[in-house]
Amino acid sequence: MAENENVKDEVVEEQVEELETTENATETPEVAEGAEDVELCEKKESKLSNVFPYIKEKCRKFVVKLKRRPMNIAFFVLIVSSLIYLLELGNFSQTGLEFSKSGVPISIFVNTLFCILVLLLFMYSFPKREKKPKVVMLVLTFVFMAVMITLDILLYVNWSGEWAHVVDTWEPADVALREKYMPAAIIGTLLHAVFVAVAALLTATYPLYGKLINKINTKKEIASTDMKEEIDTSEEG
Repeated sequence: MAENENVKDEVVEEQVEELETTENATETPEVAEGAEDVELCEKKESKLSNVFPYIKEKCRKFVVKLKRRPMNIAFFVLIVSSLIYLLELGNFSQTGLEFSKSGVPISIFVNTLFCILVLLLFMYSFPKREKKPKVVMLVLTFVFMAVMITLDILLYVNWSGEWAHVVDTWEPADVALREKYMPAAIIGTLLHAVFVAVAALLTATYPLYGKLINKINTKKEIASTDMKEEIDTSEEG
């Protein structure tokens, strides 16, 4: 009888172990999926928490550079003006040879050349290792800007007046072909003149807005470590 009872107990124990293993097998995939979801959420949160300090630090370094060289704002606007004019050369070349007697080709050539040279003059006006600008180069930079603005205004007035006049005299096919280029060329010259004027104004007033930029707090915050425990310096007897 005792042997039968031992056999029954062993059978019951084996059945209980089988049930436990089946329950664990059914529960482990869900637990694993939950753990993976938690890990993914933690990784996303850690990435987001690292992005904002990184952007903040980049902005701080950018402002620090502007404090040292605030005239870079004017230089950036001047670069944009040159890119606008150089990208509009395709439209300028498609305006036709009907305006060649009015000095348009010379004006376009001079402006294209000055768009490149004025950038070099600006860089030489403000050397990196010198605090004060070079007066001669700075004066030449303003002269080149004034020439470009004058030529842009002449081109804008010439093209606007001529375009309004020739629309009534040209053939409809020629007018339709030039409508793709002439309005873009007129707007391009006007935009170039505006950006060059803004760059000239920013170059002349960079000491003023440089003082405003210097007021921006760019100090890096460092966590302070407070000593909570007092150090006993008395000699032990």
